[in-house]
Amino acid sequence: MGLKHKKAVIFDLDGTLVDSMWMWEAIDIEYLGRFGYSCPPGLQKAIEGMSFSETALYFKERFAIPDPVEEIKAEWTRMSIDKYRTQVPLKKGAGEFLSYLKSQGIPMGIATSNGRDMVDAVLGSLGIEALFDNVTVGCEVANGKPAPDIYLHVAGLLGVRPENCLVFEDVPA
Repeated sequence: MGLKHKKAVIFDLDGTLVDSMWMWEAIDIEYLGRFGYSCPPGLQKAIEGMSFSETALYFKERFAIPDPVEEIKAEWTRMSIDKYRTQVPLKKGAGEFLSYLKSQGIPMGIATSNGRDMVDAVLGSLGIEALFDNVTVGCEVANGKPAPDIYLHVAGLLGVRPENCLVFEDVPA
C-alpha cells in the first residue's frame, strides 16, 4: 500500500520531523545536576514515549524532586524553548515532503508526547505550523504513547479512519 491509498499523514515530532533528540538528554543532565544527580544509564529508554506530564511525574518520584509536577514541566519548558527556537532544525528531506503532501491536499497532523509551548516554539521558528491541520500533544489524551490514543485522536480530528492514515514515528514501541 503506497501513499496513494492513504488519506492523511500523522507525524511524531521529535526525532521524526525535527532533529531534537540530542536536546532532551542534555536537558535531563542539566536538570538532574541541579539536584545533585548524574543522569543514570537507561533513563532515556525508561521515559521513551511517555507524555510530558508522565515524564515529570516519573522524575519527581524516581529522583525525589521536591518541586510539584507543574513546576518541573515549567522549568523543562523554559530550558527547551530557547533550544527549539535556535538549535533545532528540520530533519533532512522533511520540508520537501511536507510541501509535497500539502500540494497534494493530503491532511497532516502531529501527534507528539511533547508539551504545547515547546511544539509551538519549534513549529513557529521553522515556519511550518500552517502546514498542519491538527497538532495534538500527549497531555491532551488519556494515555500517552505507546498507547494508540493520540494517533486515534488525531485521525478523528483529521476526519480520516485510522487505517487510512500513514504514521511517521521514530519509537518502535
